[in-house]
Amino acid sequence: MYTPIPCQCSLDLADKIKITEAEKRHNEGNKTTFVVYSIKTAAESKEAKRRYSEFESFRRSLVKLYPTLLIPPIPEKHSLVNYTTHNIKDDSATIEKRKRMLERFLLRLAKHPILAKEHVFHRFLDGATTWTEIRQSSPLSDLPKDPLLLASESSSFKTSITSNLPTSASIIPIPSTSYTLKYPDKEFEASEQKVGKSAQQSTFQFEKSQKRILGRLGDLSNDYAELGSAYNALSLDETGLLGTFIEKMGQVIDGTSHATKTMVQSLEMEFAEYVQDYSQYLHIAKQVLRYRRMKEAQLELIEEAIDHKKLQLRNLSKTEDEASKLDLKQDDTVQRPIKTSHNTAMDAAMDPQDDNIDTESIEDGFSAIVKIDDMEPDNTTAYPANASASVLRASKHQTKKWSSPRKLFSAVTDTIQGMMDTDPGQTRRNQINKLKETIEQLEQARVTSRQELKDMTVTIQQDFDRLQVQKQAEIKCMLIAFAKIHVVYCEQNAASWKDIRNQVKMSMEKL
Repeated sequence: MYTPIPCQCSLDLADKIKITEAEKRHNEGNKTTFVVYSIKTAAESKEAKRRYSEFESFRRSLVKLYPTLLIPPIPEKHSLVNYTTHNIKDDSATIEKRKRMLERFLLRLAKHPILAKEHVFHRFLDGATTWTEIRQSSPLSDLPKDPLLLASESSSFKTSITSNLPTSASIIPIPSTSYTLKYPDKEFEASEQKVGKSAQQSTFQFEKSQKRILGRLGDLSNDYAELGSAYNALSLDETGLLGTFIEKMGQVIDGTSHATKTMVQSLEMEFAEYVQDYSQYLHIAKQVLRYRRMKEAQLELIEEAIDHKKLQLRNLSKTEDEASKLDLKQDDTVQRPIKTSHNTAMDAAMDPQDDNIDTESIEDGFSAIVKIDDMEPDNTTAYPANASASVLRASKHQTKKWSSPRKLFSAVTDTIQGMMDTDPGQTRRNQINKLKETIEQLEQARVTSRQELKDMTVTIQQDFDRLQVQKQAEIKCMLIAFAKIHVVYCEQNAASWKDIRNQVKMSMEKL
């Protein structure tokens, strides 16, 4: 796992982080626009200007650096349908919402015991460095594409496994997403069930209902505005007290419309946005638990690889022992004389069954080449004067066996392969040494993986506990704000309607 380097910068994150401005800018050369958010800290004179895409890239980088931490969410991208139907980029309310949620993202990072010390975070808040430069420098430039993949030897980024293994650490297996654990952790299995499909579905339904309610309240505010305009127009057609009362009725309805719109904005800021955050937190928790499961699967695969390599080593060692015993027996026996091509031809002539053989062994076929010094140089093609007809026929047939180019090519190929592997015993011993080295590396990886999984389990549990404390505190504030917003809304409307009722009553009494 990545270990952050102690940061030496003077940035004090205890100060409040504030996004002071959201400014629209135009791309040079085309008509598209984007929004730049200005970030300031209370004690710093510097100001960082970051686009939403840079916030998004920054968060993805933190996820890669800290795959076992619950990195706070940022507002989601709007779909293409929203951009087409609502012209999101020109919606000031949407920009303000993003501004608030991005600021809350930075504040949550600043309160995190580990992320607050990350130098990448400090550089992101410092406007002196562009995000492209930060992303192309260490440690982000050294990150592997997959946290489970091993970093290269030349990289400065090291996991606990790669820091203890040689360059050949590519032998460490990478599990697939479909791998099923044989011995899963019961505690984390229960945690995975809590963030499973049922929890996601219920959270999605809650968020969907909340959005629908806010949408209806927004429509109600617009309806009240239209109704108030209608009453005001109607008051122009009447005279006397009736016209006055109708006009006042329209004004009260306009006030209700404004109060409803204010309530929707307050609910969006202090309740609905937090609901969206914790809906994303559920997905974030699922990703962290999935990463831990993959790491646990990797440990199981390492152990399986060790068992497999040890079995191979036992088989090769057994073969080597048997070969050694055979060598000892052969040393006690007299070596047999080597056959020449003349002897081979004579043997073929003596055995009539050999007439139908397509080819002889490589040694017999090339004995004339290998053992050419055993024959007379001037009489290699001559036959003995007293040779019988059968001997001459067998000798000529032996020569014809190698006349085919295909047969000759096959014989040469086999001979070359034999020359390349002239000593199978040495090859076997090399394989045994390589297996021993691989087993040693895998066992070392198993030790470090177990420790890494243990540390990872502690880190995840601590971050889940920290999130639980944060969630309880924020949900409490959310519910209190939800109640206060409705109380204020109801009190304002009640006071407005009571006021007009008293005015009408007093006017009627005078009549």
